[in-house]
Amino acid sequence: MEIGLMTPREWPWVLARAVKTGVAQVPPALRSATRPERVAHQIETLLPQVLSQPGSAALVAREGQQPVGYIVVTVIPDDLTGQPLGLFWDIWVEPPWRGTGVSSRLTAAGEAHLKALGLKAVRRAISSHNTASLRHALSDGCHIDRISLLKVLS
Repeated sequence: MEIGLMTPREWPWVLARAVKTGVAQVPPALRSATRPERVAHQIETLLPQVLSQPGSAALVAREGQQPVGYIVVTVIPDDLTGQPLGLFWDIWVEPPWRGTGVSSRLTAAGEAHLKALGLKAVRRAISSHNTASLRHALSDGCHIDRISLLKVLS
C-alpha cells in the first residue's frame, strides 16, 4: 500500500465519501430535521474551500491503483492563541479495509505533512457517536482538550 496526494481522477471518489462522512456526523438528535441533500451540498461547497487553503492536502491510501482510504488535512488558526494548528478535517477508510491499519497509516502521513509545515499540534473533531474513530484517536496519542455539548431546544 502507498499513500500520496489525491489525483484529479480520485476527486469524485473522495468527494462522494466526504459526503457520507458529513451525513454521518449529523448528531442523532438533529437527524430527523436534517435533509441529507443539504449536508451533501455543504460538503461539496466546503471541501474545495478547505483544500484551497495553504498547507491543505488530501492524502489517499492506494492498493495498486485502487483508493482504499483518505485523509484531508488543513491548517487553521487556534481559536484561543491564533497560532497555526493542523486539523484532520476528514478521514475515510473503505469498510473492507477497516481494522487493517490503513487509518493509522493515513494519520501518520497526515501528521508528517503537518510536521513538514512546521506545525506542532493537530486537532481532530470526532462525533461522540463515532466510537471507533474516538478509540483510534485516543490510542494514537490524542487527548481530549475540549468537549462540545449540544442541547436540542424544544
